[in-house]
Amino acid sequence: MATVPLFAAFEAHVINVTAHIENALWVSPEAIEFGTVFPQEYLKKIAFVRLSESFMADDQIRVGIVDYVINQKPKPRPEFEIEIGISEARTWCHDNGPSDAGNPNDSYYDDCYPSLCPYLSKTVDAFPFDNDTGVLAFHNPGVQAVGRLEKFTAPFPDDGDYWTIDLAVPCFEGYCAQDWATFVTGINPNADPAEFILPKEMEHETFGCDLWFEVTGISAPVD
Repeated sequence: MATVPLFAAFEAHVINVTAHIENALWVSPEAIEFGTVFPQEYLKKIAFVRLSESFMADDQIRVGIVDYVINQKPKPRPEFEIEIGISEARTWCHDNGPSDAGNPNDSYYDDCYPSLCPYLSKTVDAFPFDNDTGVLAFHNPGVQAVGRLEKFTAPFPDDGDYWTIDLAVPCFEGYCAQDWATFVTGINPNADPAEFILPKEMEHETFGCDLWFEVTGISAPVD
């Protein structure tokens, strides 16, 4: 006796699905170097973020708004990145921390830089648009700067933001100038100057911070 299948296919239809995936943002430069600095110096660099060429293409009319944030994260040392990979090193430095932040010999600092993040401000040239929020120096490292770019704003697109990355250089315990408090509050009136003095043992160390421009939303413009 032959076995008769209960179901048999007499037609086949195929839907071919493809998608070309591109980044929505382009950011420059890839690195900012302040070099050797001294307590209570106030130095400025510029970072530029814009909508990518693919996002701005004439035939791309489906979405027009990109929301993003600037996060600050601990910076791994180059040797550590080579040893385990850049992504893995960044994750490790972010998920861990020094047992004694004021001790330059803490094992965490073998792989990750002491944090420069609290001393970096992010301020934006908002003209003629006012849809970005900056962060002043002398802050909690978890505070985010917030930005928005829009392709279809009139009379021309809000397709790029210039961010000023300011470094307000901290002083070391026992060596701060008499006007340290004025220096701090002149930059950030809400900051407590005593919280941003570095331990004297950290003198001569190189500090670092990674700034992450991270897209939080892509949407169509509201009519």
